[in-house]
Amino acid sequence: MSDRVVMITGGAGTIGRMLLDRPARERWRSVVLDPTPLPEPFASRGDVEQVLGSLTDADAVRHAMREATDVVHLGALSTEDEWEAILDVNVTGTRTVLDAAEEHGVGRFVYASSNHAVGFYAPSDAGPDGRLADDAPPRPDTYYGWSKAAGEALVRLYCERGSMRGVALRIGHCFPEPLTGPRLPVWLSPGDARGLVDASLHHDIEPFQIVWGVSANARSWCSLEGGRRIGFAPQDDSERYADRFPDAAGVDPDEPLGAHFVHMPLGQSSAVR
Repeated sequence: MSDRVVMITGGAGTIGRMLLDRPARERWRSVVLDPTPLPEPFASRGDVEQVLGSLTDADAVRHAMREATDVVHLGALSTEDEWEAILDVNVTGTRTVLDAAEEHGVGRFVYASSNHAVGFYAPSDAGPDGRLADDAPPRPDTYYGWSKAAGEALVRLYCERGSMRGVALRIGHCFPEPLTGPRLPVWLSPGDARGLVDASLHHDIEPFQIVWGVSANARSWCSLEGGRRIGFAPQDDSERYADRFPDAAGVDPDEPLGAHFVHMPLGQSSAVR
């Protein structure tokens, strides 16, 4: 019997595999809901179960949720796409997961939001401390970014009406290493991603709050205060990769957080982040 059963939607994706890439923890089990099979070594681990299914399949969601004590909701179309697809997966799918979580008495709901929910902010919009607040009002850059802002509002709705505690993580550029120079300020390392989710699941939190998901980057202009409030202390800094991007000399005060997303056509599928 496990004391903690964490249902991870989209757990076979990039961030999901980062969260699973750690030694097994005593009396702790993960249930992954994803239409893509987990690769090895995760597929054969005794502390990881997979339910093959999509967020659009309510029966699969309820099956994966059946023993869950907590939810980490990563599942989504993760880049810009057609409106109907974004609405179906990212918004209606999030509501389906929230309904199942409420029905099963889940205690914590950790929602993977995105920097694209506030993609039109630039460093020049930061506060007097030079940081953009964790809960800055949404300024989405795409249908995708809008869906993440809508998801934040949905999680708040369910948490404030019920007994769940929710954290929306405005995740930056979460890859093993930064892929481009402009994303150095918002990089989130794998280790810090695990630390951020752990803090969201363990620390005393308000009924709902929004927290930036970025590492301790020297170039960051995103607040770290929300993370401190939930016990998150990022350890990594993208600066150690800066010499790979000689054109990224510093932070452009007018460069929007959403980078190229603010210019791409709405509703046009893209694999670029």
